[in-house]
Amino acid sequence: MLKKVAVPLMFLSLGVFSVGISSIGCSSSSSPSDGGTGGSTATGGAGGVTATGGVTGTGGVTATGGAIGTGGVTATGGAGGKATGGAGGVAATGGAGGTAAGGAGGLAIKTYSVILNGVMEGVDAGSASGTATVTLNTVSGAVTVDGTFTGLTGNATVAHIHGLATPPATAGVIVPLTVTMLPSGTLTGGGTLTAPQITGMIAGMTYLNIHTALHPNGEIRGNIGP
Repeated sequence: MLKKVAVPLMFLSLGVFSVGISSIGCSSSSSPSDGGTGGSTATGGAGGVTATGGVTGTGGVTATGGAIGTGGVTATGGAGGKATGGAGGVAATGGAGGTAAGGAGGLAIKTYSVILNGVMEGVDAGSASGTATVTLNTVSGAVTVDGTFTGLTGNATVAHIHGLATPPATAGVIVPLTVTMLPSGTLTGGGTLTAPQITGMIAGMTYLNIHTALHPNGEIRGNIGP
């Protein structure tokens, strides 16, 4: 805006300067006989103040970015709990295991009631008969016989436990017994069976018999068990 004002001022000065020159010209042509005093030399008006451009606008304050955000304080994880477990309770040592051996199992005893007669022996022995109790320990094989007999055709000669045979078959002597050597009397004795003989007796494969002179292979017989 100031620059546009300066130009007219310059022209205005030149105008004044022209007027001064004109005045001088006129003076020289006035009276031929007496030169007039020249007009005051018009000093041109001082040029208008050179307009200095407006203050250069300083850019707005450069906005400094906000302080670089420092991440929140780095949270260091709290120290891990280091609670040491309390000392374990005193390790109780188990009491020594009981060493009591189980009592011996009850004896595995089998008892058989036996009836003896001539029919089981396969002979005619009249009215001869007998009874006996046979006791077997199935673990040890111990066997005992306790009985009586009566009415034989003659004196008893020998008596035995025989086996192994399925009635009415016959078999050899397993255990010799004691017998009263009369037509009537007692039958006793015992012995020890082997494992197969124990099994055979339990299965009913043994028998008792009493022998006489008339029936040397046996006059009366009684099957044991099962």
